[in-house]
Amino acid sequence: MSNQPYIRRSARRFVLAAALATAGVSTLALPIAGPLTAHAAPASIASVQGRARQADAVADQAAQALALAQRYQETGDAAALTSFEQQLDLMAVTIANRVALDPAEMQRAWAEADLEHQTALVAALSQLGVAYRRNTSKPGVGFDCSGLTSYAWAQAGFDLTRQSSAQIRAAAPRELETAMAGDLVQYPGHVMMYLGVDRAVVHAVMPGRPVEVDVVKARRNLKFGDPTD
Repeated sequence: MSNQPYIRRSARRFVLAAALATAGVSTLALPIAGPLTAHAAPASIASVQGRARQADAVADQAAQALALAQRYQETGDAAALTSFEQQLDLMAVTIANRVALDPAEMQRAWAEADLEHQTALVAALSQLGVAYRRNTSKPGVGFDCSGLTSYAWAQAGFDLTRQSSAQIRAAAPRELETAMAGDLVQYPGHVMMYLGVDRAVVHAVMPGRPVEVDVVKARRNLKFGDPTD
């Protein structure tokens, strides 16, 4: 899959604006460059559109990265792409540390993904800390598992059906060894997005737990799939 700008852009600007607004990021004053710092797992609670959301600095950084990817795709701005790649690299270290995996390996996995997978991945990460809500796919408000994957891949220009088993059936099958960061990961009743290393995922897993990164237990029989093929 090429890293060239893709064509399917229906309603993406509007969904992106909603995502950035919930993260408190202005689409009119996004930085093209600037250092990021590693942050520990979230501990505080912030108000998002009148609802509770666990504050997560990575979510805010991911929202900015998503806007940079959008800028590059729409305008071809090389500086935006460079800044996006820098932010991706730094976020990979933070997320790897959060799930106790090798940061260099996660950096490599994210760098090797194509731009569509990278965009979907940062879109999912921009919702870290958002509450689990059944039958919901609203940035900053709530997601169930397939709601999160549908939202994330919509930012990359792909419309996924809203059901976990249907999503993995429609995706091109992959194995753990061939799956790319951003690919779908599924076990019966639940769908997630792959972080590219080991069995690490970002997902909306159940009531009482917000969108989070995690490592799926080895006892789970996982299916992987690429929604771009």
